[in-house]
Amino acid sequence: MHITIIDDSIAYDGNSPKTQPMGGTEKAVASLAPALVRRGHDVCVVNRIQQATVIEGVSWVPFDAPRPPETDAVICIKKPALLDEFPDVEHKLLWLATPAKILNKPVHQALMEKHNPIVVFMGDTHFRTWEPWKYFRKGIVTPGVRPEYLTEAEYSPEKPPRVIVTTNPLHGLDQVLDLWADQILPQVDGEASLHIYSASFFKAQGGFVLPEKLQPIFKKVQAMGSKNVIVHRPGSDLEMAMAYRHAACHLYPGVETEMYCSTLAETQAIGLPCVARPVGACSERVKNGQTGFLVPDMDSMANVTVHLLTKSASRENMSRDCRMMQRARTWDVAAAEFEALLG
Repeated sequence: MHITIIDDSIAYDGNSPKTQPMGGTEKAVASLAPALVRRGHDVCVVNRIQQATVIEGVSWVPFDAPRPPETDAVICIKKPALLDEFPDVEHKLLWLATPAKILNKPVHQALMEKHNPIVVFMGDTHFRTWEPWKYFRKGIVTPGVRPEYLTEAEYSPEKPPRVIVTTNPLHGLDQVLDLWADQILPQVDGEASLHIYSASFFKAQGGFVLPEKLQPIFKKVQAMGSKNVIVHRPGSDLEMAMAYRHAACHLYPGVETEMYCSTLAETQAIGLPCVARPVGACSERVKNGQTGFLVPDMDSMANVTVHLLTKSASRENMSRDCRMMQRARTWDVAAAEFEALLG
């Protein structure tokens, strides 16, 4: 089958996850495309890349170039407007990444009725965000985890223990910083460090001017140098996998609008226990009490984080369960499920 994937967000290709940090949706496209090729399909990705290239059998084509002359099916990423790019293709999938209530906007309703795509969700939480006005075909394909997080390399947290934070700074980092300074660090006698992975904050340390809404949180981060708070630039998948293997806990406050939680899926696969709130898709990524803790409030988050930092046996048991229970979701599995929807 000739499959075209179209995404008009940013420039990236199949090598990007190996060389730079990526958003969850773009990484999903870069991972799904070669997995479909491995299943025998001809795959073309149309996005904002500047120059056409072929990587792992996938053709990557600039958005402004002519569309592929032959396409049996098209997978549109996030935006219903992309359905108009292939008016004559019968098989269309719309793979959403945000809550599906956006489809009920009149402009999107018109596009949905015109093209009648299969709407693909990232999980049950995502699926429940839509109340359609008429019947549309639907499917659930949870993204896979890339192989960098699935190797058998040893999980070996360093001492003093490290806590990893990968959340968007606006999604609870302010509260995490308060918890760290007031409740967590004092209970571990200052023998731990909080590692924040944020591209915007890392650039701000070098003089980049942040948007106004981020500045108060960044100032709080800057004031916590004595509290063992360290900001890092997010890295490639290989770099992040190495960082996760040396951490003791992944703190993930979460938000209701997160429909997948990509970094949480990756740290779980690596064997890193987490502490999260049961919001958005967090409860789909974490098996409470086995691979991490889903807590009702921030005080509970502090208590169980201290537990993971100070009780190595408990942490090791959870890490083992993470690796045993959270590794089955590969991109080859996800590609097979997409193939079933197209069939």
